[in-house]
Amino acid sequence: MSNASFVKQGLSGITAYVLAIAGALFFAFPIYWMASSSFKSEVDISAFPPIWSFGPTLDNYRQLFTELNAWDALINSALIVGMSTGIAMAAGTMAAYALARFEIKGKEVLAFEILSIRMLPPIVSVIPMFIIARQLGIFDTPWLLTAAYALSGLPFVVWVMRVFIQDIPQSIEEAAMIDGCSRFETFWRVTLPLLLPGLAATMVIVFMFAWNEFLLASMLTSQEAKTLPVIAANAIKPKAIAWGLASAAGVVMSLPVVVLVLLMQRYLVRGLTLGAVKG
Repeated sequence: MSNASFVKQGLSGITAYVLAIAGALFFAFPIYWMASSSFKSEVDISAFPPIWSFGPTLDNYRQLFTELNAWDALINSALIVGMSTGIAMAAGTMAAYALARFEIKGKEVLAFEILSIRMLPPIVSVIPMFIIARQLGIFDTPWLLTAAYALSGLPFVVWVMRVFIQDIPQSIEEAAMIDGCSRFETFWRVTLPLLLPGLAATMVIVFMFAWNEFLLASMLTSQEAKTLPVIAANAIKPKAIAWGLASAAGVVMSLPVVVLVLLMQRYLVRGLTLGAVKG
């Protein structure tokens, strides 16, 4: 390799690293600004030009957890989103397996009907759900939002997991059944471990959709079952926005998702690309 080619290759590598670092800083800056603003006073936040060096304060977090009762909302969000994600993943994965492996008459139509639930705008269903919840006496309860979020995430799980299951060779399952496994044992011991990357990627996406959902949570709750997005919306005052309080709420809302992604990161890259060329 000539010196010119070596230098050109080195410059290309340096340029790629510089662009990657610049891109990472560009996307990380809003996160830094939100986190730093959560420790600023309202005077420091509204200062112009922006203040980079400041005395940190926990007043925003204190107001969030004492005045707005964010702790109860955090527990509600964890309970509701955890249960709804688990239900959607369990039911959706089994439905996807049936659609991918069994000969069901009209299964393409059935799959489309499942997907049509996802096409329905939430604003269309929230009023009927409100009326039904009032009549059944389940308004402002975690169970109502759990059912709503599970039904909302179910079509996504079915369609995504169906593709992942179709990518697994059917001969592997046939070999397990020849060795004496039942259909369920084959699914549990053979297919499910191979689906872990897809399950992780799908679960993270379903969890994030439910965790950040605001419309249903604001319309179907009053006091007892309020979630974090509803509490965070209280930072918007009639005449102004409490930026410090909103930033603190944003940090608290982001942490569970960040932790979940870090726990699942070993599966996410493969899971997000597995089945990408087949649909």
